[in-house]
Amino acid sequence: MTEKSQAELEQLHQSVVSYGKFALKMLKDGIDAFESGNTEQALEISRLKNELKSSFVPLEDSLFQYLALYQPVAKDMRECVASIRIIYNFERIGRMGYDIAETTAILTKCCSLKDSEALISMGRLVITMIEDALSAYEERSITKIVTMRTRDEEVDTLYCDVLTGFIGRMQEEKDAVPVLTRYVIIDRYLERCGDQACNIAEMIVYMITGDRVEIN
Repeated sequence: MTEKSQAELEQLHQSVVSYGKFALKMLKDGIDAFESGNTEQALEISRLKNELKSSFVPLEDSLFQYLALYQPVAKDMRECVASIRIIYNFERIGRMGYDIAETTAILTKCCSLKDSEALISMGRLVITMIEDALSAYEERSITKIVTMRTRDEEVDTLYCDVLTGFIGRMQEEKDAVPVLTRYVIIDRYLERCGDQACNIAEMIVYMITGDRVEIN
């Protein structure tokens, strides 16, 4: 590959990193807003939805244009293809941060938030998974994602425990069912974000080694 194409690939790489950081911040802020019951913070995250979408389209186009223009092979081809898959996962992470914020705004308007310690713990674990996946992509290294499967299993266990707990509370607290149902939805969002982290990790392994692995 020419110096020009390598420079453009590196620029695209950094653009993917920046997009991932933006999406991750949306999720972090969504969880923070939920933990604190901060309606204003939740509404601010909701306003970032359009920016998430408007940033995605030109980045996706640039990656496809790079493939068409330079027709890279081997490692460069894998990086470009993996990056396309990875930004889809980051877009979903940002969207779920938005969804958590929207749910928080609804909950804080209609009622006081219930005890949510288990959900917050689950959210923090998911965030570390995404942070490590993003760092692995940025550094082009698999070191930080070798334990991703184990952490995903922990998230799945927490998801089931939290779900079972909320279903049990619904049976005992009939009046709280509408609120607890939204908590179940947040539980699902967080579990899906863990899956997105695993998807990203799979693409990073492919990008670096050429091997296709299944983590999730």
